[in-house]
Amino acid sequence: MDPRDPDGYESRCMTNFRMSKIVFTSLLRVFETRYNLQTSRHISSCEMLKFFLHILGTGAKVSQCRERFQ
Repeated sequence: MDPRDPDGYESRCMTNFRMSKIVFTSLLRVFETRYNLQTSRHISSCEMLKFFLHILGTGAKVSQCRERFQ
């Protein structure tokens, strides 16, 4: 996140996932606590949730997500 744009992450959350940063963070905590979503060696639990939401929202393939989020 750019320190000159403190709301940049908030606006990206709203644009990409149609939810506020607070809702995204809450959803992440639910997946981590109730469903045992864990960071792996190569990808964080936050990135996993971003992939998941992007695939659900757009019908994209995993390979397209890799390119988008790299």
